[in-house]
Amino acid sequence: MYEIKDVSQDIKSAAKRRWVLLIFTPILFVLAAITALYFIEPNYKSSTTILVQQDETLNPLVLYEIAVHIASEDRLQSLNEIIYSRSTMEVLIDSLQLERGIRTEAEKQLLIEKTQKNIETRSRASDSFEISFYDTNPVRARDGAELLANYFISSKLRMETRRHEETVQFFTVKLQELEEIVRNQRDQSVSTTSDRMRDLPSSAESLQDRLQVINTQLDGIEWQLVREEDKLAIITAYQTETNQTEAIMHLYRLPISEIQFGGELSDLLNEYDTLQQQYTESYPRLRALSEQIRVVANRIPSTFESNIQRLNSQKRDLTQQKQRVISDMQQYFVATQRVSSQQSDFSIYEGLLNEMRVKLEQARMTRDIGQRAGDQFVVLDAANIPEKPASPNKRLVIGIGLIIGIIMGVAASSVAEVMDTTLRDERDIPYQKPIIAYLTSG
Repeated sequence: MYEIKDVSQDIKSAAKRRWVLLIFTPILFVLAAITALYFIEPNYKSSTTILVQQDETLNPLVLYEIAVHIASEDRLQSLNEIIYSRSTMEVLIDSLQLERGIRTEAEKQLLIEKTQKNIETRSRASDSFEISFYDTNPVRARDGAELLANYFISSKLRMETRRHEETVQFFTVKLQELEEIVRNQRDQSVSTTSDRMRDLPSSAESLQDRLQVINTQLDGIEWQLVREEDKLAIITAYQTETNQTEAIMHLYRLPISEIQFGGELSDLLNEYDTLQQQYTESYPRLRALSEQIRVVANRIPSTFESNIQRLNSQKRDLTQQKQRVISDMQQYFVATQRVSSQQSDFSIYEGLLNEMRVKLEQARMTRDIGQRAGDQFVVLDAANIPEKPASPNKRLVIGIGLIIGIIMGVAASSVAEVMDTTLRDERDIPYQKPIIAYLTSG
């Protein structure tokens, strides 16, 4: 039975037979890798590290929650957009004189893409980042890293300065527009208030007092009307009563002292009352008195009707006055509400104007502070001339060559072993036949 120890023995035997391939093949590949190192042009790397200080160190307005847009996070986020932009590449190529021999636009585009691949950016911390530039010339690598750092700082400061100026200009224009609106609102409010207050009859207090006086007068007239109508109803009841005695009883209900002909009627009623206690209704003097009383009573209703007409006329006049006063009060209320609404609008615009003034002042202070924004960029590690190339990595190349040589040696040995048809053992015989003799090598 073919066991594991047999496999191990076969591998050892094959390694002894193919030792030349197993040893010289890796050596050949290592030599090839060493040779290739002399043909590969070395590439040098130069790096610079920039620190972005926090806003609080330069901008005290941050404590007062003023919107200052020089945030470190924004600079870090916009790093790649500025560094890898076409304008930056053109400046870098022109400064390092990399465009020698470039004639067409296609060649220039290829050079820009190649230059972009030689740039590397990396965030080292939350407030710092690293810019690296690769080149075959170590001095040019140092110059490229410095140029990229300086160009990024200058570009960022230039954009921020322009943004601050545009912000100040925007708030200045808006402030002028709001000042014009507030001025028009103030003039319109004063003019409208003067016109409407001049047209109104009186103030709200005087209108209220006048309405109260009219209501009091109307109540008095209503009470007088009720009394006059009651008196007229008594006279009417007297006139419609068929029984003379019952009819005269109605007259006793009249306020004799308050009506016209009251004195004469009172004398007749007193005499009638005295005689009635002594005589019957057929007594001539009683009949005469009854007739006299009727004559006087018939003259009284015209007085009541005249008083009622006069009181109704006064009531109508007072009612019209009341309606005019109510109308004036309504007009006064509407005018007051309109004036109040205009004043409210004016107050709103005035508040916006004050807020816009504050924002403009903040924008100006931000612009002035932004002139010192360059102090926020601190170069921690300046770019220097590299002494050793960053690529190729000699150890890595030789190591890869050695690994490939070992793999190829093992593969070549395996192929050679498979292709070898020499019979060295009975296990190599393809036929299942008995062995009758062995021939020695001697």
